[in-house]
Amino acid sequence: MTSFIPITLSGDNLGQRHRYLNSLVNKAADSGVSFQEIEDLPEQAPVDRLFKIDLAVKLKNVDYIIRNLKDDDMLFVTRALKSPWLLSIREIINPKHLEDFLFPEMVSPAVTKIKHWISLNLRDQAMCQEFYQHYQETEFKFAIKFLSHCNTGFILEEVPKVLTKLTSHDLKVLCEKCPQVAKIYFDSLTTNEELRPCFLGQQQAIYNSVKCVLKSDADTFLDIMEKYFTFNRFPRFSSLATDYILRYHKNRFTRKLELYVAYFLHIPTLAARLSVEECQEVVIKLARAKYLQNWFEYRVVEPLIKRFSPDKRAAFKKRVFVEKDIGECVEEWPYATPAPPPPIDSELHLFDDDYEKCEPISEMICNFRSMLRHRKYCRYEGEKFGPIKTDLDGLFDEFRFIGFERALHDLRERLVGAGSSERRRDIFLVLVSKSGGRNDAVAALLKLAMRHRNEPPHIRASILRSLVKRANVWRLSADIWQNFLDFGHDLGFDGAPPEAECNEGLHAVVIRQLLSGECEKTVCAAFLKNFSSLSEYSLKPDERACISSGLQNMLTAAAINAVPALAAERIGQLLDIINIYHVPVKAGSPVLEAVKNLAVQDADVARPLLERLYNARMGRRELFRVNLKFRCDQKAFLNALRHDPSALDLDMVADIIAKSEKRFDSFFCRLGVYFNHNEDFTVHLKSLLNEKIVFTQKSNCNNITLARSLVRLWYNQFETELCKLDASGEDQSKFAARLRACAHIARPHISLLQWGWRKAGVKAIATQATRSRRVDRAGLIRYLASEKRTVRIAVALCIHSESELFLETLASAVKLRPVAALRIALSYFRHLGANANPKVWDFIKPLLSSVDLLSRERLRKLLAKTGWIPVTIKPDYCATLFLVLDKISNSISEQLLRDLCMLLPEMNEDILENILLYLLNKTEVDVPLSLPAIYIRYLMLSKNHEDLERRFAKIGKPFFERLDGLRIAGDEHTQQRLDQIVDNLNYSAAFIDTKYESCPLVFERILGWIQTFMPKQEYFKNYAQIHLTMLYFKAVRQTKKQVPEVFLDLQKQKMRCAEAVGFVFGRYIVNEVAKLVSTFFDSIIELYAEALVEYLRDNWKTGSVKTKFIGSVIKGLWEEAVGAQRRLAVYVLKERRNDINGDMKQEIQSLMEQDKDVQLIAFAVL
Repeated sequence: MTSFIPITLSGDNLGQRHRYLNSLVNKAADSGVSFQEIEDLPEQAPVDRLFKIDLAVKLKNVDYIIRNLKDDDMLFVTRALKSPWLLSIREIINPKHLEDFLFPEMVSPAVTKIKHWISLNLRDQAMCQEFYQHYQETEFKFAIKFLSHCNTGFILEEVPKVLTKLTSHDLKVLCEKCPQVAKIYFDSLTTNEELRPCFLGQQQAIYNSVKCVLKSDADTFLDIMEKYFTFNRFPRFSSLATDYILRYHKNRFTRKLELYVAYFLHIPTLAARLSVEECQEVVIKLARAKYLQNWFEYRVVEPLIKRFSPDKRAAFKKRVFVEKDIGECVEEWPYATPAPPPPIDSELHLFDDDYEKCEPISEMICNFRSMLRHRKYCRYEGEKFGPIKTDLDGLFDEFRFIGFERALHDLRERLVGAGSSERRRDIFLVLVSKSGGRNDAVAALLKLAMRHRNEPPHIRASILRSLVKRANVWRLSADIWQNFLDFGHDLGFDGAPPEAECNEGLHAVVIRQLLSGECEKTVCAAFLKNFSSLSEYSLKPDERACISSGLQNMLTAAAINAVPALAAERIGQLLDIINIYHVPVKAGSPVLEAVKNLAVQDADVARPLLERLYNARMGRRELFRVNLKFRCDQKAFLNALRHDPSALDLDMVADIIAKSEKRFDSFFCRLGVYFNHNEDFTVHLKSLLNEKIVFTQKSNCNNITLARSLVRLWYNQFETELCKLDASGEDQSKFAARLRACAHIARPHISLLQWGWRKAGVKAIATQATRSRRVDRAGLIRYLASEKRTVRIAVALCIHSESELFLETLASAVKLRPVAALRIALSYFRHLGANANPKVWDFIKPLLSSVDLLSRERLRKLLAKTGWIPVTIKPDYCATLFLVLDKISNSISEQLLRDLCMLLPEMNEDILENILLYLLNKTEVDVPLSLPAIYIRYLMLSKNHEDLERRFAKIGKPFFERLDGLRIAGDEHTQQRLDQIVDNLNYSAAFIDTKYESCPLVFERILGWIQTFMPKQEYFKNYAQIHLTMLYFKAVRQTKKQVPEVFLDLQKQKMRCAEAVGFVFGRYIVNEVAKLVSTFFDSIIELYAEALVEYLRDNWKTGSVKTKFIGSVIKGLWEEAVGAQRRLAVYVLKERRNDINGDMKQEIQSLMEQDKDVQLIAFAVL
């Protein structure tokens, strides 16, 4: 028994030591020794604990495994989880027991680890269902991992409940287990309004998720494709998928042939699976489909037409593409086409107040200048030029559907009369294209070319480049091949310097010579100057093998005795050949020897080649030691540890650790566990790293890697070594701080809380806090909250763990670290949003005044992001912050003022009045009273006449007096203030809430004020705008009396509400116009109509609601008006016709046709 522990592992490398440890475990298990006796033996190293855990796993000792799951060291937790049999013990592995007993006593990383382990390994359907049901409300991301392992009936029952929570990956996993899930998902798109935006926002990901359904339930998948996935937004099916559909579900293809060919199927595979007759029928049907005319052309159906015999092919192309002899065409799709479900109507309702109405005048000026710059830039951005067809394009179009023989006959005559070498080149290029690569056609073409062998070199080069790409010229007979060489004279085919570049021709020569077994030296030398793998050419399997071998021999010979740089280039090209031609690299391969020799000659030049071989998993064993000189990362060190630790240059390892910013945790963890601390290898490395401590102090580098490495190597000497560094004084204080920050990974475990934050350091305490057990958390939070340096950690831990002590801890933070408390509160609001506790605001509200924000610009910007703030506290938050920041930052305070303008009904009246008075008294600003909208809205929110009089006396009168003073002084922004005042009289929040009774009185006050400096006759439009707002207010209130149900849910009833209000509004307008006509003259109708058109244009955002509203206004105008008054409705319809949809426009025009008196007027202007 005592011979087992302490354990001394033997073996030259990590693998051997692993096997030795396993043999000890097997030996102990076979010996029949009591586990209790083994457990009682004292541990001297981590490997002793690993031995006990492995033995407990083998003997299925549940108690010991559970105790190790509760350990602080994740090494032991992970080792204990190598117990698959633990999953079968339902008394332990069930969510209630885990949450109530096991998890509270485990450190948080261990809880995460075991949850992941359970989700990966648990497969029992009943247990998976239990886990899913327990966690689906609190931790859905964890719960959903179990759903796919439940029985099919339960999956189908649960999926409809959680569709909006599913990610594309979740959907894919569920569809693989149960294909009916895909049908449930897509059937729900029409009824589930929350699911639809999720689908529309990630259509490509959803498509990739349901592709797996094709093989398991093809009909469901094809139904989905035919219904939902829009044209051209998704890739075509692969060749294998197309083959599967045509093999087993061809009826789906024949039923909607045009759709499948034009958008779904892989056309070359389709052509291969269909008979010649079927290919002909498909092309004819596609040609008849007028709705596919933008897609249908010869290029896309070429694979289908190529199935015809050459003699029938030309006739068929002429019939379809030239003569158009295809029968009766079809104008529209004969069946429904795919389309995603329409998006949810997120348009605002009629009474959503426009945020732009509250834009300060100073911002409007800046925005206007920006718009001018943008408009000037965009003036040139939209200029596009259409493609211009060249003479070659025209020649191709002319002979596109003519066979080679006839083309050769016609173009031979044109060659004689061609006036330029470029025109003759175009003729030859057309013939090359028409040849189709057939040997007889190529032979005829080259015989014709021989008559023009004296063309300029660049002309001949372009013809031969095209010919080599389209025809396998290296397979030509000897006489025709000679014609090819003769036509290409002086183009470098013999290895001489070319008069014009023709690489393709030289490639053809190289291929022919390599296939014959010998490549001339001059040709080889010319080829290597501009090397190519030749993989772009259509080679037969035996030709590929021959070419691959020839190119390898050529490059290997060229690399021998070459200078290192040139040798590296040739070896790199050799690796390209190996990769492209899939050549296996075995031990003793010439390329491995060449790289090894090159590394000896020039290490820097060889490094890219070594990295490339390593990444390609080639020659790793053979180049093991060489790679260690170049690959100095953790993977390389671990590889050496597994196979041959002696290959590591420890001096180099120490230098890398001291200078690197990367982590080497896995390497040092294995080194510290499996290699004895007294072995020469470990002692030497530890000594070297200890020496590097001085280096880090001299270089002043922030190297945490060295600190983490030493913590793992020191083992139980950590505290001793740390004391030595502390004793050395300030020189080593920084490195000692880094060591303390890594104390949580020291072995054996150190209780940092017993050390206290002064000894352990705040970072170490923070790490310990985040890793803490649930049962210890409350006491830990209280302890951390009592100290200034750690209170921020306590608050963060409360938020992370959703602790009930959050408010108590925040109160402590407010006293000890006010700025930190402010930042934490903002983060809290950002993450919890509407679920945040409003009492947090009570704690941080005093901080806005006490904290120095002048020197904290970043904090000011964070505070100004009011979108994070819960609605319940937002008015008070914006008001308090505005009064603080307005004295510091004008831009931020104006943004807050806009927010306040939108929140007036919810604001405390006293606070609001203080802000308004404060703004009135501000003088040292660029634009005084830059937001008059807030004053007008304040007055509009008066509840009765007495309230209005009080508000007007306190705020309104000083406001208008200040405006008059600015106007008389000639302030340049007077008109902008007036425009904003008139715009904000249309204040929906005051209109729809009947408790605000004084809106008409405010209108009268504004009209009376304007009349003091703007005559009505001269500024008729301004008065008309205010009168229209008054009529709109009356229409809203009247509609609310008549049909109150449309105001109960404005978002759902927005169309009905817009229709009802618009109709009443139109009737009120007609009555107002009738009064004006009786007071003034008949043509005032036209003046009023112009004002009405502008009013309808400027006061509501474009959308379906505005469309319905304007249409209803016109209906109301027409309904109430008589005789010539109906000109008003005609004029509005003429000017705003683009705001009305087709059906409503047709309905209104039908109404107008029934009135014989204005029929000519109506349709003369429309």
